[in-house]
Amino acid sequence: MNRLAELRKKRGVSLGKMTNELTRRGFKITNSTLSNYENEKREPKLETWELLADYFNVTPQYLVGWADE
Repeated sequence: MNRLAELRKKRGVSLGKMTNELTRRGFKITNSTLSNYENEKREPKLETWELLADYFNVTPQYLVGWADE
């Protein structure tokens, strides 16, 4: 499981809730896009990694798997 899915599940947040919260922050994303990221069917752009890392309050490097902290 990648860190995106791991963090989302650890928080107890559904894909739908995460999509809604990101949309309220001004970031347009769909459930299917997030699912594709979690299942590694699509790779987010750097800007998206940064926004997702901010959402989880982690570094983009941690989220991508380049760092363990």
